[in-house]
Amino acid sequence: EQNSGTVDETEELVRQKRIADAAIYAKRADAAALVFDYKSAANDYAKAFSLVEKWDDKLRWNYKNQEAEALNAHGYATGDLDALQHAIDAYHVILDFIPNGEQNRDWAITRNNMAVVLQTIGERETETAHLEEAAQIFRASLVVFEREKDDRNWAAAQNNLANVLLKIGERESDPKRLNEAVAAMRATLDKRPRDKLPLDWAASQNNLGLVLYALSQREPAGAHLKDAEAAYRLALEEYTREKAPVEWAMVENNLGNTLVTLGIQLNDKAKINEAADAFRAALKVRTRETFPVSWATSRLNLGNALSGVARFDMGTATLEEAAAAYDDALTVFTRQRFPMDWASAQNNLGSIYQTLGQRTRDAARLEQSVAAFQAARQVYVRRKFPQDWAMSYYNLGNTLQLLGGVTDKPEHYSEAVDAYSNALREYKRQTNPRQWALAQAGLGSTLHWLSMSKGDPKTLRDSIAARRAALEVLTFETAPVDWANAQNGIGMSLLNLGNIERTGKYLDEAEAAFTAALKVFTRESQPMQWAFEQNNLGDIHWNRASYGGGKAEYLRAIAFFENAKQGFTEAGYTIPIPLTDQKIDLVKKQIAKE
Repeated sequence: EQNSGTVDETEELVRQKRIADAAIYAKRADAAALVFDYKSAANDYAKAFSLVEKWDDKLRWNYKNQEAEALNAHGYATGDLDALQHAIDAYHVILDFIPNGEQNRDWAITRNNMAVVLQTIGERETETAHLEEAAQIFRASLVVFEREKDDRNWAAAQNNLANVLLKIGERESDPKRLNEAVAAMRATLDKRPRDKLPLDWAASQNNLGLVLYALSQREPAGAHLKDAEAAYRLALEEYTREKAPVEWAMVENNLGNTLVTLGIQLNDKAKINEAADAFRAALKVRTRETFPVSWATSRLNLGNALSGVARFDMGTATLEEAAAAYDDALTVFTRQRFPMDWASAQNNLGSIYQTLGQRTRDAARLEQSVAAFQAARQVYVRRKFPQDWAMSYYNLGNTLQLLGGVTDKPEHYSEAVDAYSNALREYKRQTNPRQWALAQAGLGSTLHWLSMSKGDPKTLRDSIAARRAALEVLTFETAPVDWANAQNGIGMSLLNLGNIERTGKYLDEAEAAFTAALKVFTRESQPMQWAFEQNNLGDIHWNRASYGGGKAEYLRAIAFFENAKQGFTEAGYTIPIPLTDQKIDLVKKQIAKE
C-alpha cells in the first residue's frame, strides 16, 4: 500500500509538471499569435498538447484546438496548403475525443471550424468539391445548434454558410446561390445584435457587403453597390485599427473594391481616389512579411483603382504604376499555388496593356494584352468559371478591336466579333444585364469599324442595332460613361451610313446622339472625349453643308473643329490635331468655291 501511494504521488507530480510546462508553451504561443507569427504559435500549441494529452482531457482539447486555429491562420495568411491540411488533421484528432462519435454541440463546433479550413482550400482550387463539402458541414452544424438552442454558434455557422455560398455563386452564371447567401447573412445578423456582440455583428456586416457586391455585378444598375458600401462602413464603426487591425484592413480592402466599381460606373474620380486611399491604408497592416496573401490581394486591388484613376488623364504614368502593382501581386499569386488569383492578375494586366496600347498606338502593347487575356483563360475555362470565361472574351474583344485600328488589319475586327459573340454565350440579359449590354456595345463598335473596311451598309445597321440594344440597359443615370459611349457610337454609325448611301437623312439623328453624349463628356471632366464630340459635330455640319446647307453650315463645322483642337490640346492628346487642321483647310477651300 505504501508503494502504491508513492506511485500515485509520483504520477501526480509528473502530471502537475507536464501541465505547468504545457502552460509555458501555451503562453509563448499566445504571444506569437499576437504578433501574427502563427507558425510558431502552432508549433508551441502542439508541444503543449503533447505534454497534457495523457493527463488532462480539457487541456488537451483546448491546446489541440488552438493548434488547429493557428495552423489555419498561418495557411490563410501565407497560402501554405500543408498548414491548412494539418489544421484539418488537428480537427479530426479533436473529433476522436468525442465519446462514441456523439453528434453533440462540441462535434458541431469542431466540424464547423474544420469546414472553414476546407473553404479556404476550396477557394484556391479550380474545382468546387471542397466548397460543397464545407457547405454540407455548415448545414449539418446548423441542425445541431438549432436543436441545442445555441444562437451564437448557430449564427457563426449561418455566417460561414453564407460565405461559402458566395464563393460557389461567384463561379456560376445563375445568381441563385448569391441570393441564398444574402438571405443567410441577413438571418445571421438577426442573431448577432450589435449591442451584445459588436465584433460578430461587424463581421457579418462585412460579409453582407461582400455578397451584395457580388450580386451587384449581375444587375443593370448595380443597385446593391451602395448597400454594400453602407455595410462596410457600418463594420468599420466596430472594426477600428486600434481594436482590430487585421479586420479593419480587411474591410478597408473590401470597401475599396466597391468604391472602384461605383466610381467607374458613375464616372466619379473622387470615389476611385478614395478607393486607392482605402487600399493604401489596408497595406499598412497587410505587409508582405506578415500577410503575403492579403498583401498581394490589396496590391492587386490598388492596381484596379489606379487603372480607374487613369481614365481621367491621358498620360501613362498611372497606368505603369498599376502594372507594377499587378506585377507585385504575381510574385505571390503563382499559377501553381493560386490559379484563380493568378488568372485575375493576368486579366487585369491585359486591361492595362490594352489602355497603354490605345494611348500610345503601340501594337506590341496590344499584343501583350491579347496574350494576357489568353493566359487568364487557361484557368478560366467555361465549365468551371463561366462568368470569368465570358469576361476574358469580352476583354479580348476590346483589345482586338483596338488592334484592328492600330494595325489597319480588318481581320482583327473579325476576331473581335468572334470574341464578343463568345462572351454573349454566357452573358444573358436576364442574368447579367449590365455585362450583356457592355458586350452588345463592344460588338456594335467592332461592327462599325468592320463595315468601314468593307463599305457594307448592312454591317453598319447591325452595329446601330447592337448599340441600341445596349442602351436598353445602360442608362444615363446608372452608367453615364457607357451610355455616352454608346450614344457616340450610334452617331458615328449613322453618319457613316449616310456617307455610304449618299444621303443626309440620318444627320439629325446622328447630331442628337453626339449632343446627348456631351451631357457626360464635358470639357471640364473629360476634355479628350469632349473634343471628339466637337469633332463629330463638326462632321455633321460639314455634311449638311455638302448637301446644300450653304456657308453657314461650313462655318459651324469650322467652329466645332476649332473647339476640338482646343480640347485635344487641353487633354494633352495631340495626335488628332493634324487631321483636324486638314479638315479645316478643306472646309475653307469649299467655302471659297461657293
